[in-house]
Amino acid sequence: MASASRPNPEVQAMLATPAVANRESLFGTEPWDAERTEAIVAELRSAPLTGPAPFPVHEVWDFEIEGTPVRGYRPSTDPDLPVVVYFHGGGWVFGDLETHDYPCRAMANAGRCLVLSVDYGLAPEHPFPEPVEECVTVTRWVVEHAASLGGDPRRVAVAGGSSGGNLAAAVALRARDSGFAELAAQVLVYPPLDATTSLPSYRENAHGYNLSATEMRFYWAAYHQGEADLHEPLLSPLHAPDLSGLPPTMILTAEFDVLRDDGEEFGRRLREHGVEAVVRRYDGQIHGFLGLRAISPDADHALLEIGKWLRRRFS
Repeated sequence: MASASRPNPEVQAMLATPAVANRESLFGTEPWDAERTEAIVAELRSAPLTGPAPFPVHEVWDFEIEGTPVRGYRPSTDPDLPVVVYFHGGGWVFGDLETHDYPCRAMANAGRCLVLSVDYGLAPEHPFPEPVEECVTVTRWVVEHAASLGGDPRRVAVAGGSSGGNLAAAVALRARDSGFAELAAQVLVYPPLDATTSLPSYRENAHGYNLSATEMRFYWAAYHQGEADLHEPLLSPLHAPDLSGLPPTMILTAEFDVLRDDGEEFGRRLREHGVEAVVRRYDGQIHGFLGLRAISPDADHALLEIGKWLRRRFS
């Protein structure tokens, strides 16, 4: 793919602000002991998060599935809506229903689908594989009870951004292997899929693009806590030996992202195993650009692209 050689102008301006330019210093150097991890996580969770004002969808409501908080977004009163089970990002250690309210609203309206956002337990309190098991439980329940929500159990997809993309990919693997669902699609937005952190984009984009290699390695460490095989497929879906039988997949990556190659290599391997996979790199962009609607047109463009792709898959 053609390179933009440098981030887009509006992204460059954001990267130059002191809060972003100094972000990497928060994480210090690895390894991280439990006390330092706890302090970093506390700071991440307390940071104020601002975003665009929410726009209307037909209905938004909060409920629980097997003890897990979930927020539903219904775009219309149409019956038998297709369903997207959405897992938020935040490095498995922060983020919640509020931080990802905007993309869920956008996906519901653009995809003409019922979106169910999952507030799974966070690391380090809930390390791997707990979030995977929780997300599998919620997805299984949705498949079994979709009709009671006004959804179509034959058209259920999973989606997620960043660490949520990792969870979506893990859920899709479990659904295939256990047979609890034949998912209609999966959407993975700049997903971390390789806990070994060894692909070239970790070196090429290690510093200066908001999500540093050091920061991403902190998230991996907080998630698996050194207690898992880094090649375990539910932790590192890229290392699953067989990707055949997975649902049609859309993957969005960003040029200046340490995770760029995780997503693009996963897309290549999916196609190699006979799975339909669309991989779209946003040149000039950085990790998390779906959250940059206030400064970059790429955020809304990407969300519209996801919505249009989902409509085609669901039809």
